[in-house]
Amino acid sequence: MQRYWGISLLVGLLMGINGFVWSQTIACSGSVQGRILSNDPGEPLPGATVYVRELATGAVADSAGYFRLEKLCAGRYTFVYQYVGYKPFSVPVTIPGDSALVLKPVQLVPDSQTLQEVVVAEHRSEAQQLLQVQNSLSGEALDQTRGQSLGESLKAITGLYSIQTGPSISKPVIHGLYSNRIIILNNGIRQEDQQWGTEHAPQVDQFLASRLTVIKGAASIRYGSDAIGGVILVEPKSMPTQPGIGGEVNVVGASNGGLGVASGMIEGAFANKLAGLSWRLQGTLKRSGYVRTPNYYLQNTSYHETNFSGDLHYDHKRWGAELFYSQFDTKIGLFTGAQVSSLADLYAAIERPEPLVQPGFSYKLGRPYQDVQHDLLKIRAYWHTGRGGELTATYAWQQNQRREYDFISFSGALNPELYLKLISQTVDLVWEHAPIRSKAGGQWSGSVGFNGLTQGNIRQYLFLIPNFRNYGAGLFAIERYAVNRWTLEAGLRYDYRWLRAYFLDEVTKQTYFKTHSWQNANGSLGVAYQLSPDLTLTTTVSTAWRAPNVADLYSNGLHQSAVAYERGNPNLQPEQALNGNLVLAYAGKRLSGEIGVYNNLINNYIYLKPDSVPVIRQRGAFPAYTYTQVRATFRGIDATLTYKLTDHLALTTKNALLFAFNQTDHAYLVFIPPNRSDNSLRYDWAKWGKLSNLYLSMSGLYVARQNRAPAVTTRQENGQIIFTGDFAAPPPAYFLLGAELGCTVQVGSQPMHMSLSGTNLANTVYRDYLNRFRYFADEPGRSFMLRIKLPFSVGKGV
Repeated sequence: MQRYWGISLLVGLLMGINGFVWSQTIACSGSVQGRILSNDPGEPLPGATVYVRELATGAVADSAGYFRLEKLCAGRYTFVYQYVGYKPFSVPVTIPGDSALVLKPVQLVPDSQTLQEVVVAEHRSEAQQLLQVQNSLSGEALDQTRGQSLGESLKAITGLYSIQTGPSISKPVIHGLYSNRIIILNNGIRQEDQQWGTEHAPQVDQFLASRLTVIKGAASIRYGSDAIGGVILVEPKSMPTQPGIGGEVNVVGASNGGLGVASGMIEGAFANKLAGLSWRLQGTLKRSGYVRTPNYYLQNTSYHETNFSGDLHYDHKRWGAELFYSQFDTKIGLFTGAQVSSLADLYAAIERPEPLVQPGFSYKLGRPYQDVQHDLLKIRAYWHTGRGGELTATYAWQQNQRREYDFISFSGALNPELYLKLISQTVDLVWEHAPIRSKAGGQWSGSVGFNGLTQGNIRQYLFLIPNFRNYGAGLFAIERYAVNRWTLEAGLRYDYRWLRAYFLDEVTKQTYFKTHSWQNANGSLGVAYQLSPDLTLTTTVSTAWRAPNVADLYSNGLHQSAVAYERGNPNLQPEQALNGNLVLAYAGKRLSGEIGVYNNLINNYIYLKPDSVPVIRQRGAFPAYTYTQVRATFRGIDATLTYKLTDHLALTTKNALLFAFNQTDHAYLVFIPPNRSDNSLRYDWAKWGKLSNLYLSMSGLYVARQNRAPAVTTRQENGQIIFTGDFAAPPPAYFLLGAELGCTVQVGSQPMHMSLSGTNLANTVYRDYLNRFRYFADEPGRSFMLRIKLPFSVGKGV
């Protein structure tokens, strides 16, 4: 009864909040449309943003540069046009009553200054509803990461790291938190792909995105359980609205590993009787061979990736619908030098400076390896209710099949040792009320919503986690009020989670189960104040929670691709976080950037703690880890500053400091990112001969030694060496040099974007603390990467 009383109370609060808003305000129905172009050669800028400063809202330009804003009240506003690599442009716009206003096209001028991102999107913007700290990659900044995995791409954002398993598996880390503490929204859908494993990289095609947005800090109010560390939004560009057919081709090649990537996208919109109907097809093919460190190749580090997606969109005057399907298919080889067969081999491999086996280059991919396929189907519909706002309903079906093949076959030559099939279904119902002007001159905006989740997992062959069923439901409300220089935001959420795990009694051969249920309520408060036109101060305080997943509770077996034996703990309690941050952002003519501080206190923090004694199985000896929980704090500083030394030369520094501590045991935690500083110098030419947007940059990345880690000690027991704290001390600090040269050249009537970048130019020998294979091998050496992007237009619509 207490559970249902809690639900009833929250529903009443949600209705009360919105009822109060409606009783105090009136609705508006003005609209504005326009177009954003580059000044040379006057081409559209897809993904450029227009931001209405007084309303804290905006829109994204489509593939032809067009945008539209609706539900605006009469008044005078400041429109801010922005695009990465271009100077921001502000202009006052007066909306005369509830009318449709058409603006003249705006042409932006290239600029080397790093711009502050404005996160907006058509219809329901996932990020727009939150006042929390947000950073994005789009435009040229995103193009510079093409060909990399999602985890590697996001490392370009300050405060973002990655947990790695060798050179081919990268998992995003936000402020020291990863896996189930981060939610990835893939085209608006919560990604469900066995993300609990540290070596389970997200199955997301980075080429799908025109913008990668990261919400730092607890975001459970909008996104529910698990968003303790933050949210990553993979946002495709808006569907085309102007009749015609167009697209783009991306080609990437890298010297280290012989990487080759080809990705293509074609899209179109119809006219006349089919006006409002648009479509998009996209596909990516990626192949890579053995990666080379400065001194040797890493055997069996090849990987393959084949992805495709299709999107069908229909927009009418007051309603619209979308059908989207994608498939991500990857096969990833795992470094054979991490495979050991005895305790002596394990300790010798840790002590050995180089692997015993050092082959030449090859594209071969054999055992051990992962084979993962992820399918996603999305159906979305929305309805503009006029003055009532917009109602959006989304259903998604996902299937994730993971096969892990061990170095030696124990389940049959053709069978994997671990097979997991996870089927997830999600339902989202969100109502956004129309922006409403209050009598005091401010504006209200907000949303109310429901999220539902159901999951089922099937396993075969060796045991690691049991079969399970998982259900979840949540209700939330977020309301924002903007007046003068102030923006205030508050949110409430209630969640319920239910989990049942199934087991087989080895004696009786009967199936039995264990059931868990949890419920929680959370809230958030945020305030932003514009100290001056160039300076903004934002602070938020929020709570978040995460229920233990089946791996936390019931893992018991060898995790092949992690080369580790993992044990769960059925007595774990839900994590509860209290997160606060303060960010000062400045955007001047010469200096721009932001400095933020954060503190995340997590009660019952769950993590894989290294056991002092490795586990010996028929397969060999393996590092052992057990899920445990403590009271932990994660606090730090993110600072990104850009200073224009001249009109063409800019210096950028990105610094991330993180301090994590185990308050329960008065000790440090394992696998916490070390402090880092990334500095670059960039020179831009507006035009040089037939080349435009020409730039040259040099960079230096310094990563400190992680001194705040459990001390590694050894002792003799029964003739064996026993480690405590970890299996090896953190590696030394390292410094990496990088450079990039890029430009745009006209190919017929189309601009072709090209860049050549180099990483680890000094061929530095180093190991990274966040790499699970750091016990056995060095990181990749020098590599050069060529990227080519060619947009095209092939015809007109019908």
